[in-house]
Amino acid sequence: MQIVIDKFGTFIGKIENRFQIKTKDKKEEYSADNVSQILIASPCSVSAGAVKLAMEKEIDIVYTNYFGTPYARIYPCKLGGTTLTRRRQLEAYYSDKGQILVKNFIRAKTRNQLYLLKSLSKERNNLFSAEIKELELNKNNIDNLSGKIDDLRQELLGIEGYFASKYFECLTKIIPFEIRDRKSEDEFNIMLNYGYGILYNEIERACIISGLDPYLGFLHTDRYGKPCMTLDLIEEFRQPIVDRAIITLVSQKQLDDKHFENVEDRYMLSKSGRKKVLEAVLGRLTKKIKFNNKKLTFKQVILEQARNIVRFLLDQTKSYEPFIYRW
Repeated sequence: MQIVIDKFGTFIGKIENRFQIKTKDKKEEYSADNVSQILIASPCSVSAGAVKLAMEKEIDIVYTNYFGTPYARIYPCKLGGTTLTRRRQLEAYYSDKGQILVKNFIRAKTRNQLYLLKSLSKERNNLFSAEIKELELNKNNIDNLSGKIDDLRQELLGIEGYFASKYFECLTKIIPFEIRDRKSEDEFNIMLNYGYGILYNEIERACIISGLDPYLGFLHTDRYGKPCMTLDLIEEFRQPIVDRAIITLVSQKQLDDKHFENVEDRYMLSKSGRKKVLEAVLGRLTKKIKFNNKKLTFKQVILEQARNIVRFLLDQTKSYEPFIYRW
């Protein structure tokens, strides 16, 4: 389970093998054996005992900002089994393995956009049939590309941009927004940004647990402080987790004016709005689906995909299959 701290002034303490969560109004206790992550979304206090217990139980403690994006994490001092993986991760950038990974990240993103559009279109009397047909004709363009990553990048980003343009153009027919823009302050973009921040947290966690370097990516170019590997892997999961959750919230009109507010001349989700989006995205993350003949939650699938990348880098598997979700 995940403990979410979203109330100002909360205290997180430890009693034997339990976390004690205290606010002005109530006191709750959770067995450390049942906790996988402590997500801190509001200013609070954490005792040294609680931190020590979390590290002993390999429980992730992550701090997020108002936009759902992690800005700090608490890790154990020892992260075993990562040296060889990270060395192979660096080497892969200059080999065929890197080409395979980068093409599959884009393949997954474009296919997931296409399949979500198919699902939405079917629910709305084939509203996007023309756009879907056009995307179907272009979905295999990635297969025709070859070369080193630096040579492929612009062509891959061109394909990604084309699919994204068509995808969001379709969504404007059912959602009140004009264009996908991370800096836009319309409600749909604000909710997407917050949802992606929550997903980013899960992807980064999976990279760290599996032994991948979150900053050593393939598709996204290196820049100081830019978690390129996290941004690469997140491309496989945006549509089935965040987009689906936010589209449902908007379609069912579950948010209204009270879920948004102006803070220092910036329009953003209010506390109740953040809680609403957080619950929706966490609901998707804990949804069980069939994956490799097993019933796993999306959260478990994310970790499994990170581990599949590691297996591929270490020559334990011959290929890497991206996560493509068919509704």
